[in-house]
Amino acid sequence: DLSHQEKFMNCTKCKASMAKVLFEGVEVDRCTFCDGIWFDVLEKEQLKDLKGSEAIDVGEKPADAGDEHRHLLCPVCRTLMITMSVFGHPQLKYESCTVCFGAFFDAGEFREFKKEGIVEMLKGLVGWSA
Repeated sequence: DLSHQEKFMNCTKCKASMAKVLFEGVEVDRCTFCDGIWFDVLEKEQLKDLKGSEAIDVGEKPADAGDEHRHLLCPVCRTLMITMSVFGHPQLKYESCTVCFGAFFDAGEFREFKKEGIVEMLKGLVGWSA
């Protein structure tokens, strides 16, 4: 029985094949067509804190990013994913699986997710309140 990491994975959004992308020991899956990124549980949190990790997010954010009416199935366990928003950043939405806790970000969204973390950290350093 292969873990999903070793199986061929298709993009939850456009169904194209996903390619493995490695950044400092963290492996994610990026769509070869739409550049969306699949993160297994905790990978987005691990990468958010790594300097330069925004380099894995190569595409431009599509017009339908953040559309709450998408019905995307988890590429790992085929469960209907739910739309999540990032605390303090309501315009940034991504899909998350309630079974395996993986997450799908459209192209451009991981850069936003990472930038939001930097903004919050800087606000904390200088004592700003939101």
